[in-house]
Amino acid sequence: MNRAASALIIAGGAGVRLQTVTGQVPKPLMKLCGVPLIKRIILTAARAGISRFVIVTGYQADLFHEVLSDDPGLDGCRIEWVHNERWHLPNGVSALAARSRLAEPFALLMADHLFEQSTLERLLEEPVADGECLLAVDRKIDSVYDLDDATKVEVRGDEVVRIDKALQEFNAVDTGMFLCTPALFDALDAVDGPEGCALSDGVRALAEDGRIHAFDVGDGFWQDVDTPEMLAHGEKNLLERLVKPTDGWIARYLNRPVSTRLSRWLVRTPITPNMVTLVTFLTGLAGAWFVMGGTYWTVLLGAFLFQVSSILDGCDGEVAVLTFRESKYGSWLDTITDNLTYLAFFSAVVWAYAGGSDVTAIRYLGLVSVAVVTASILAMYYYLMQTGGSGSLVRFNRAFERHAVGRRRNLSARLLNLFRMMCKRDFFTLLLLVFAAIGLLNWMFWTVTAGGLAMGLAIFISTGRLLARDRAVEQMERS
Repeated sequence: MNRAASALIIAGGAGVRLQTVTGQVPKPLMKLCGVPLIKRIILTAARAGISRFVIVTGYQADLFHEVLSDDPGLDGCRIEWVHNERWHLPNGVSALAARSRLAEPFALLMADHLFEQSTLERLLEEPVADGECLLAVDRKIDSVYDLDDATKVEVRGDEVVRIDKALQEFNAVDTGMFLCTPALFDALDAVDGPEGCALSDGVRALAEDGRIHAFDVGDGFWQDVDTPEMLAHGEKNLLERLVKPTDGWIARYLNRPVSTRLSRWLVRTPITPNMVTLVTFLTGLAGAWFVMGGTYWTVLLGAFLFQVSSILDGCDGEVAVLTFRESKYGSWLDTITDNLTYLAFFSAVVWAYAGGSDVTAIRYLGLVSVAVVTASILAMYYYLMQTGGSGSLVRFNRAFERHAVGRRRNLSARLLNLFRMMCKRDFFTLLLLVFAAIGLLNWMFWTVTAGGLAMGLAIFISTGRLLARDRAVEQMERS
């Protein structure tokens, strides 16, 4: 059976419990981290592989067309509109309104349920037989926010046997994500009546025949957004999930808590991720300029601005992810400006200290370290261009970490990993700020010099090994 490429999104209700926040605006059009909730659902699903969206509207249907029809961010998405005249009835009626549009397997999503791209990707890979459906469930019951409001599910093996909000005995929770065949419409049609029918009624009918199975979302994040409290919890989780797997300890526990708070405000403004990148770059250059003054206060101010730029450096990527505006251009702009900031600041430290030294060897050592840093940056660029052209250094860092773990018994690999960790921006910016605060310009110089040489060593060796490994893998695949 072919992988489902269509999604049915139910967006017909009035969202009464959130009207204290939304007013008369339909809940799915409420912005969450700068993006309307339904647009966030559409774009997340599109990245998971969905290309066609059948959206069922009801309450304030014209507003959906007004907001979404001309949105350039949705240009790659094929959207078909279905209006449900009986939108005030339970949500199964909205699903039935789209029956004529969906003859093949499809994903069924709620316009007010957040989910992760990876979760939907895994669901879409699951086989579903004709006449059957899959319900994505969460077995992590203790971690479900507002469990009282959740729809409870009893699962035996992989079969859904009971579903109801009032269940007393249950071992999973309905996440609002389905992989369906048209059998769902038959089940809903059989239980539809003057009072309508809910999706849970259709699921219950399928369960009685053993035709609906459970798909465990595992560690995947999801969140229903029905109340102001759920809205706040959903936004909190989106921000928390911005932490990168390659973040160092300082980035994770100091920089990210600050940058995500800034990003939470930035997404509500017209400021773009690339604008944030340029502000970050200018802040770093200003830091380098002040360090060149060589006095205690100018060096301290410069180191502080360098630390600020390190924190701001997280914001451009966070804003891009939250608002679905990641781009290859933005990735390269971020990487290049970051590295130019490093070079400018390192050069400023060398100038401030070695420029006033009478020891020629110190000047040459400082210049050599800056040259090595420059060369190592170019080596990383070469690796990125040879392996796909993306400007994100996250890919380089992940590749290096996997390589180092695979060689964990090798002393040189351990040392290279240690050097790489010490050369992360979050570590050395804070360290340089501490040295500046206690007036140790000479320590800043030796940190930059030794760190630059260590960084070059780690990157040169690891880049060569990674490229050699990639070529070996490519040759094996060809043979």
